[in-house]
Amino acid sequence: MVPDCLCTYLRDHAPLVVALSGGTDSAVLLAAAVRAGVRPSAVTVETGLAAPKEAGIAAEVAASLGVPHAVVRVDMLAVDAVRHNTAERCYVCKRLMMEAVRAWAGEHGYAYVTDGTHAGDDPADRPGVRALRELGIVSPFAACGIGREEIVAMAHAFGLPVRPSSSCLATRLPPGEEVTPEKLRLIGEAEAVLGERIPGRVRVRVRGRSVRVEVPAGWDDEARALLPRILALGFDDVTVGGA
Repeated sequence: MVPDCLCTYLRDHAPLVVALSGGTDSAVLLAAAVRAGVRPSAVTVETGLAAPKEAGIAAEVAASLGVPHAVVRVDMLAVDAVRHNTAERCYVCKRLMMEAVRAWAGEHGYAYVTDGTHAGDDPADRPGVRALRELGIVSPFAACGIGREEIVAMAHAFGLPVRPSSSCLATRLPPGEEVTPEKLRLIGEAEAVLGERIPGRVRVRVRGRSVRVEVPAGWDDEARALLPRILALGFDDVTVGGA
């Protein structure tokens, strides 16, 4: 069941595109839009900064809901603020992503672009929220006061999986350290190794050739058992800490 406020809000902002990352929030928003009868489209932006599986998951979500899905590509590593991992990286990245989605929407006759930002997202912790506001991106969950718990409840009701929170792989590098395709590849491969046996959120924090592995409480021993495989990827040393 789609909450009344959300249903009305989506209908008032049709025709619309959902910026679909493949995460739970945007997937639930897309499912809610389908159930509200607004016939959305979904657009995923491939930036080169996310784990390779993310775009595939987004495509699967859209297909399961019978929604047209497009992928647009933006080379974020060609952007200085992103490549050099500056304080403005998240803002610049989000703005470029949403400019690409908005351009696609305009070319295909959609009046609004929506995203999965919800009532529990603190703008102080999410620099990209400023970009959303500047571009006029619509955030239906936030507008209706819907937070993470309600989104998870809707996911269960809609038969959608609840996935651990994800973020771009550049967040695993310290500020100021150059973001390169090779570093992103190694981080993605290391997190994929951990994800084979450890449920929930895993992170591989990289500084130079050193790695700190973060896993949910109670999974440190499992992570340590996987350290030889992570070292074999080309890192010099690996330590394990809580997420």
